[in-house]
Amino acid sequence: MNFSLIQLSGFMDLLNFLLENLIDKHMTLGDNLKELGKAMAGIGETASERTGDLSFFSIEEAKTVIDYLNISLFKHYKLYEYLFHSPREELVISNEYVIELAQPAVPPFPALLEEGIPLDINSSFIISPTAAETESKGSDQEGYLEEPCPEAESFEAGAVAGVTAEDQKSAEGEISNEIIGNLEAEINEKLQMQEQLML
Repeated sequence: MNFSLIQLSGFMDLLNFLLENLIDKHMTLGDNLKELGKAMAGIGETASERTGDLSFFSIEEAKTVIDYLNISLFKHYKLYEYLFHSPREELVISNEYVIELAQPAVPPFPALLEEGIPLDINSSFIISPTAAETESKGSDQEGYLEEPCPEAESFEAGAVAGVTAEDQKSAEGEISNEIIGNLEAEINEKLQMQEQLML
């Protein structure tokens, strides 16, 4: 409509006035239409006869404003009433995580990793002990340390003592050849079946 700034300001004031009637005063559609009529009164009259505040609109511009309000606000009045006056559920979406904390560094559990915890907590668990603490703790930790089993060490040493590097390489070659040979046989068999189906 190429309204001037004063006309645009007046139109926005009128729209705000009608919405306040709906939101704050809970006016019905009929009452709000009466208020619009009062606000538009005096448009097109002489300066002495004017009663409304929107005297800067011409009659054609006033008709256009009313048409716009009819197709926008008044046509969907029930929807606006529902929007402003009906309580709605507020959906709260959140995630809850369960975090399992590591056990303290007491045997049989290992010490904590420093990547997942702050430095001050990490340093409280991993402190470089002084000589006096080392001596006092040395006697306490002897109960936790287990003596190595001599039978297990001799068994492991005897099991690998007779194996040379060449024996190990030949064993690996035999295993890989056996696996690859089985795969090649399966693939050849499937290819032959496919050829027969194609023919």
